[in-house]
Amino acid sequence: MNLLLSLTEQCNLRCSYCYYKLSQVNRELEMSDEILEASIALGLERTIKLKQGFFNITFFGGEPLLRMPSIRKGVRLAKSMVKARRDELPENFELRFAVNTNGTLLTDEILEFFKKEKFQIYISLDGPQRKHNISRVYVNGKGCFKDLAPHLPKLAAMDAVALTVVTREHVRGLARSVQWIYDQGFTSMTTSVDFDGKWTVEDFNALALEYQKMAQFWVNEMSRGHQIYLGTIQDKVSYNILGLRQKNRACHIFKGGLGIAANGNVFPCSRFITSNPDAKYVLGSVFDGYRRLFSGPVAKDICRFLKYDKPECKECAIRYRCAAHECGCTSFYTTGSIYGVSPEVCTHERILTAICDEALAKRMASGVFVKPQ
Repeated sequence: MNLLLSLTEQCNLRCSYCYYKLSQVNRELEMSDEILEASIALGLERTIKLKQGFFNITFFGGEPLLRMPSIRKGVRLAKSMVKARRDELPENFELRFAVNTNGTLLTDEILEFFKKEKFQIYISLDGPQRKHNISRVYVNGKGCFKDLAPHLPKLAAMDAVALTVVTREHVRGLARSVQWIYDQGFTSMTTSVDFDGKWTVEDFNALALEYQKMAQFWVNEMSRGHQIYLGTIQDKVSYNILGLRQKNRACHIFKGGLGIAANGNVFPCSRFITSNPDAKYVLGSVFDGYRRLFSGPVAKDICRFLKYDKPECKECAIRYRCAAHECGCTSFYTTGSIYGVSPEVCTHERILTAICDEALAKRMASGVFVKPQ
C-alpha cells in the first residue's frame, strides 16, 4: 500500500512545469496534525483490508521539508499504529517511508534522520547547473542548483532516486544530463516528459535521438555489469520481458495507492491531489469512514477504468505498456479524464517503446539477460 501525503501546498520554488501550479494556486494550505493522523490510520486500514505486505508512506507537497516536524510526527504515528495492529499484519510486513523533495532545504541533520529511518529519497534533479536551472527556480526567478549541489554526494550515497523532468527546453542534451547524473553517483534515475500540448514533430524527433543515446548508454553500462536503473528505458524493457501490464506492474491507482490533499481530501493517486472545492475524482475525506470512501461513485468509476480497455486503443499492440492507455494520472492531467487518450502521450509512447524494444534486442544479442526491477 502506498500512501502519499501532501503535507503542505507551500513551496520555496516555482518550477515552470509544476503540475500543481493550477491545482494549488494559493500555496497556503498545510495539513493539520488531525488530518495527518487520520490519513495514516486510513492507509494502514487499507493495507490490512487488501492484505498487503507493506505500507509505504511518502511525504509530499509542495515542498515537504517545509514541514519537517510533521514528517517526524508521521513516522512516530505510523510506527505506533503498526505496533498496535501487528497481529493483523503478515509476518514479513514492512513499514516504509519516502520523501519527494527539491533538496534545497536539506541539512546534514535531516539527511541523518532519513538515513536512520531508512527513507527512500526521491530528489528532483534535471542535470548539471545550466539544465537544472532552466525550470527549477525560486520565487525571484533565480535557479536553485547551488543550494542543492552540496548535498548530491550524500544523496547518491544514500541511493536516492533522481527524478528528471523533460520539457521542450531540456530535450537537446538530455542524454548528457542523464550521464552527468550517473557520474555524480546516482544509480537509480528516471525521466518524465512535461506534456504541455505543445510538442511538435521536431521536438519529438529530437527527443527520439536523445532516447536512442540513453538506451545505448543503458545497454553499455548493463553489459559491463554496472549497477544502474534507468527507469525510462528499463521499465519498458521489463514489461516486455515479463509480459506484464503497466497497470499491474507500476500503477498503484486506487487499488494499492492513495493520495491525501492537505485538507484531507482522498484521491486515487498523486496527480489528482488538490484542495480546490471543484476537484475531480475525490473519493471523499479521511473522516468519511472506510466503507463510504471505497464504495462510492468515484471508487466505482476507478474500478471500471482498471477493468476495461480504452476503445480507441483496442487494436494497439503496445497498449499494455503505454502510459496513454494504462496510467490514469497521465490521462487525467493531459486530457482531464482518466478515460482520455492524449495524442501527444500516444506519440511519445510509440517512440519510446520502439527504442526500448531495440535496446532489449541488443541486450539479448549480447547474451546477458536484463534483470527486471
